[in-house]
Amino acid sequence: MKRIEAGSYYSYLPEGCKLCRRGSKLVLFITGMCKNSCFYCPVSRQKFGKDVVFANEREVKSKEDFIEEIEAMSAEGVAITGGEPMLRLNRLIEFVKLSKALDLHVHIYTSIPVKRKLLEKIKVDEIRFHPPELKGVEKYADSIKDAKKIGMDAGFEIPAFSYEEKIVTIVNKFDAFLNVNQLEATEANWLALEKRGFQIRDYYVETDEIVKLYERANKFHYCTARFKDSAQFRRRLIRIAMNLPDFYLVTRDGTVLCTRIEGDLEKAEKILRMKGLEYQRFEDCIEASPEIAEGKLKEVLKAEGLKLALVERYPTVNRTIIELMWI
Repeated sequence: MKRIEAGSYYSYLPEGCKLCRRGSKLVLFITGMCKNSCFYCPVSRQKFGKDVVFANEREVKSKEDFIEEIEAMSAEGVAITGGEPMLRLNRLIEFVKLSKALDLHVHIYTSIPVKRKLLEKIKVDEIRFHPPELKGVEKYADSIKDAKKIGMDAGFEIPAFSYEEKIVTIVNKFDAFLNVNQLEATEANWLALEKRGFQIRDYYVETDEIVKLYERANKFHYCTARFKDSAQFRRRLIRIAMNLPDFYLVTRDGTVLCTRIEGDLEKAEKILRMKGLEYQRFEDCIEASPEIAEGKLKEVLKAEGLKLALVERYPTVNRTIIELMWI
């Protein structure tokens, strides 16, 4: 086993996981529709059961929205998830074709044992099967075998909540991979996890004894919840931040620092242009260099009735503010 960040380790790492580790994987949530109701499902109530599409945090209303997020993070691959992607097959195929036309690696998560004809129609690079609550595992054997035959990498991806020997048997028989994820607690599944006796700590559940049993798989990967935050998410933020205008100050965590200007934005723009300064205008504010918050220009702007704040935020499309200090 090779040890990597935040307690994760592996004997085999699928290409999609390599991209995830680099922060270069875009998550395409293609629908919240799903026929299953797994007690551990972490999908938020705002998305589950709703036919919505998101590329990372960006709501997708058109192909252009999807492409904008690809460009924003310099994506190298796309992970298609849900809900159940197969319930919106035409949409799925459309986004797969677009992703492949952009030379991106594509992997998909599904709870459905997909037949060979459909596998050939989808044409993804990698497919990961998730038997709902680990029931009916044997139904996925033919799908994994067929996927491997037509050139896809294939395997299971499951949360570590119980051990199912049949998964290890199928994986080893067909030279497939097994990704085991640390069980995460969210607003959507918290009560269900507590009801079943899982001990939640810092939004995740330790089930080391279950993970150890799955190490019998020849191609094994264990991914911790901490890894997703400290490595994958942080690196994606940094990729996005580095594509923003140069006036933003990028932190080690991938957040950005800037001066936020509110009020008469036309007046603020005029002053900034006169000073030859770079900025970005949004509907609710202007963002400019954090140096403005400490220089003489702040007094000029404030004298014009403008409000200024030093802001730390995520570089993502929703611009979530972490800290705001009025000056």
